[in-house]
Amino acid sequence: MRGLKLLSAVGLSLLSLGALASCGDSEKADYEYGELKVSIPTGVIRTAGDIVALEKGFFEEEGVKVTGVNISGTAAITAINANSADLDLLTLGFVPDVQAISNGNDNIRFIGGTAVEGGAIIAKKGRASNYQSSTTIIDYNAIKSASLAFAVGEAAFVVTNEYLVENDPTYNKDSLNINNLADAQTVALQVGQGNFDIGFLPLEYANLYQDSYGIEIVAEAGDLIPEYVCCRQATSAEKYEEKYDAFVAYEKGRIKAWEFIDNEANRSEVVDIVANYIKKEKDYVENYLYGGITKWSVDPNTKGIKTYTAALRNAGVLKNEINDITSYVEVGAYEEAIKYLNTTYPTNTFYKDKLDLFNEYNK
Repeated sequence: MRGLKLLSAVGLSLLSLGALASCGDSEKADYEYGELKVSIPTGVIRTAGDIVALEKGFFEEEGVKVTGVNISGTAAITAINANSADLDLLTLGFVPDVQAISNGNDNIRFIGGTAVEGGAIIAKKGRASNYQSSTTIIDYNAIKSASLAFAVGEAAFVVTNEYLVENDPTYNKDSLNINNLADAQTVALQVGQGNFDIGFLPLEYANLYQDSYGIEIVAEAGDLIPEYVCCRQATSAEKYEEKYDAFVAYEKGRIKAWEFIDNEANRSEVVDIVANYIKKEKDYVENYLYGGITKWSVDPNTKGIKTYTAALRNAGVLKNEINDITSYVEVGAYEEAIKYLNTTYPTNTFYKDKLDLFNEYNK
């Protein structure tokens, strides 16, 4: 039941001592709140927060067993909406989740975040300045007259479209030369060959393909709309009720991982942990985690979800109207987790800042 699992600082200390006395390894740990099956697809870096929480034992400390499941995309959304026993939480994506809701899948609930920002506008190498502006970041008229290429639902285009909607009275999306391509790699290839003027990519791929495909970055999407939401954490309405206490414990572990990743003193260890887990080069991992490609944010960010859903509608990504996207957001588990950490560690400024952030984004 909600609210019954909060422990005092003394109670937590006694529980920790008991756990240490009763077990010598994780297999014997007392998982008071049971197990959560969480999507952690093989080789995917965006789940770094969950990976760090797993490897550092933060979930175990909070009494929940987290088991990574190699699932993503449509299969994961279908499992969540169907309340499948095979998956409790989807950690990646947002656009496909909202599209599913707009198509009638009304069992999806957003309970937390994975990251914000992370998109890029690209051009052929040597041509980026043609589309840049010292006053408005991007040159409105140059963008509007360019041939545009992106994969359907690409966040960088959605953000750019919304930026133009908000700032250029003459803007009309229907007049754009839009070309929907298969995937990010195809976008990079075609723009680099000069077949399209402008492309929209995840920032990770924009950096990855700069040299090999001859492209360069015009602007980061986060420059246009700071802190726009990226991957959200989603479960089903039934699972949220049934496993509420487990989700509270899970969020505590993720907030601890957020703090650990955010601490520059842990940088080398974090890179080692994530690189070993996803089997990628350390340089790639370090650049992604600490090179400004994305920003970690565990907060649900209800305001951001509402704003970005409106941007998806304006960009023509959603075929059907969603009356109130906030009715699909459940912030209680995260709120209980961040308030608990603030109460338990009253001198921790990181937790205080994140509580203030929660109140700003979700009240």
